Amino acid sequence: MAEAGKASKKGGSSRGRAIGARVLTVLAILLALVGMLAYYVSYTALDPAGFKSVSQKMIENDTIRAQVASTSVDALYANVDVEGAIADRLPAGQQGLAPVLAGLSRSGAYRVADAALDRPRVQKAWVETTTETQQQLVKLLDNKGKFIKTENGKVVLDLRPIVIQIGDQVAVIGKVAEKLPNSAGKIAIIDANQLQTAQTLTRVLRAVAGWMWLVALVLAALAVWLARGRRRIELRAIAIGVLVVGLLLLVVRRAGGSYLVDHVVKDDGAKPAAHDAWNILTQTLADRAWVWITLGILLLIGVWFVGDTDRAGRARRAARPVLQNRAATYGIAAVCLVVLALIAPLFARGWLMTLVLLALVVAGIEVVRNIALRETQS
Repeated sequence: MAEAGKASKKGGSSRGRAIGARVLTVLAILLALVGMLAYYVSYTALDPAGFKSVSQKMIENDTIRAQVASTSVDALYANVDVEGAIADRLPAGQQGLAPVLAGLSRSGAYRVADAALDRPRVQKAWVETTTETQQQLVKLLDNKGKFIKTENGKVVLDLRPIVIQIGDQVAVIGKVAEKLPNSAGKIAIIDANQLQTAQTLTRVLRAVAGWMWLVALVLAALAVWLARGRRRIELRAIAIGVLVVGLLLLVVRRAGGSYLVDHVVKDDGAKPAAHDAWNILTQTLADRAWVWITLGILLLIGVWFVGDTDRAGRARRAARPVLQNRAATYGIAAVCLVVLALIAPLFARGWLMTLVLLALVVAGIEVVRNIALRETQS
């Protein structure tokens, strides 16, 4: 009876540890997904290098550039009396042609604007203008911009210089800078009354993006430690979870783009540019998704390799000569890491994650070597 009681207690304890390990695994995967989304937003919106790269790619895109040109021309003609400027240049008896000529000049202005935005000088001005506004906004969100000037309590994206450069290409207007109101081409980004909430969200976002991956990693490690006697099963669950995170990121990118473009952009003519803009904005998310998918597949291969199936045993025996040579093993691992770094340059971010990933790789290699070599001795 006493032995039966002990066995029952031991079985209950093992079951409790298994349930606890699986709960930690699921929680780790969920936190990893949240952290990855937070990192994407932080890198795209708050990081100067990330934002500048996105801005450059957008203005180099033909569809987006055409939309920017169209919007700039619309802003130009909405704020400058083009018809009046043309009428002033016509003889008194021909001033009635001004509306017709203004319409013709507008059609030509779209082509001129698109060509102007294709020039490196204008593209550089676009990137500098958008990046400067982003940096100003980030300083305010980080509460470091107390002395940054805002307009009527708003952070403003000022595209007026771009509109002027485009307008200067339309000969019928002339002296665009003098005729264009100061408010033309300016887009309000954030109001002063929204600033405190945005600053709080930014602090939370930076914390989640910077450290959530480490919390998820610790929880995953605890899950493996807790799953004594079934650690390979738990590692397989983690690998599947990592793979699912990558697939979910791709689903979020695809579904989110379709929903936002279809429901937020009302102008059908602007939807192609919006689709391209979304693809550029979320390219980092897609890159990270494939990194997670790659990690998940590699983990699944590793778990299978140390398994107790006949095929896994034959694979270990075939790899044993290499695994017995530590230098050869780590040489192959180094080549694989270099290939992964070339395929996915965003594989790691920062020195801390790089060190952690390298430590995990070394630990995994040693586990596999020990299992293979132990089989040789038995």
